[in-house]
Parts: sequence; C-alpha cells; structure tokens
Amino acid sequence: MKPYFYKIKEKNSGRYYVGCQYGIKSNPSNFWVTYFTSNLYVKSQPKNNFEVVAVYERADARDYEKRYLQKCYRLLGRDKFLKILINRNIAPGILNTPETLLKANTPEKRLKSSLAAKKRIEAGTHNFLLNPHKPTEEQRKRSSERMKGNTLGKLINRDEAFRNNQAEKSKGNTNVRGKQWWNNGADRKRSKESPGQGWIKGYRINTANEGIKINGRSRIL
Repeated sequence: MKPYFYKIKEKNSGRYYVGCQYGIKSNPSNFWVTYFTSNLYVKSQPKNNFEVVAVYERADARDYEKRYLQKCYRLLGRDKFLKILINRNIAPGILNTPETLLKANTPEKRLKSSLAAKKRIEAGTHNFLLNPHKPTEEQRKRSSERMKGNTLGKLINRDEAFRNNQAEKSKGNTNVRGKQWWNNGADRKRSKESPGQGWIKGYRINTANEGIKINGRSRIL
C-alpha cells in the first residue's frame, strides 16, 4: 500500500481535478493505468482529454487532499473554485450548482432521501444524533452580536390566519409533546424530566454572573 495524491488537467477546458488513492491497492504506478480517479465525470470522458500534472506519494494523502481543496476554496472563493476545479466535494461540504440541485431535487430522490433519513433516525445512526452540534462560547458570542438590532421578525404578520396556518402544519407532530427545555449552563435539551444533576428548567443558558437577586441571593432563571 502506497497512498498518493494526484492532480490532473482537462485539456480543452483548463480545469483541474485533484484526488488521492489510499486503499490497500494504492500505488502511484497504477495512476492513469488501472486507476482513473473516483470522479464520475472524469471517468466518463476519454482518457486522452486529460494530462497528469502531478503525482506525489505521501502517507497522509487523504488529509493532504482535504487541506489542498480547503485552501483552494479559501483563496479562490466559491465562484472561481467552481470555474477552475472539477472537484465539488471539498471534504467536508458539497458545492452544488443549479444543474446538480435540479437533478437531486426530483420527487423520487426526495422520497428516497426521506425514507433513508427515517431509517437512520430509528436506528440511532443519523449524523445529527451521532455528532450533535455544540457551539463554543465564542460562536455563541458571535451569533449574539450578529442578532443585535435584528428586527426582521417584526415584519411577519402574525395575524389570526397566520396562527391558524401554523397550527394546521403542526398537527400530528408529537416530537416535543409534554417536553420542556432544560440546560446545565453549557448545553440545552428538551425532555419530560430533568436530564440529570446540574440541569435546570429553561432555554436560556446563563453565565455564572448572570441572574436576578431575590432576598439578597442570586438566582439563575
């Protein structure tokens, strides 16, 4: 096994594609001989439409590819990246175009994706269950700063028709029925009972010096 990173160029468009091979059969001598990348577009084209620009054997080929693509994206920006590179997966993250979005948004694919997501939720293997997002204190502060002075919510006309429409959409949703917000000063979650020691009722996460004094004692609400 000899992991390697490669870079090829499409002759007629001048676009590049970068990738790596790191499996048990990986070997730089295989590239463009028996291995022609994993990209469907590249593999669908005649091989003489491309020229091999570089092949580097390196143990960290997979991580190097990620760093390379992410650096290209930061330096070029989204629009220029899409013009210069064939890659659409910048690990992590997929760069969609109007064409790929239209292709992926068919009723059949939406149904298939919905069924697959439900199965993963039932099995407890969905990404948001395995890797729940937990913003850092710095991220919370930045979000708070961005929201200061935000009055967009006032533009919503929450009249009787709006409330009836929202109620109709929520019918049958039992995901949060009987549950309430709890937080432990760092994280929050919904549950019917306290998640454990140190958790208090309420959505707002307070810092240690926040609260209201009642009878001379500080109480976190």
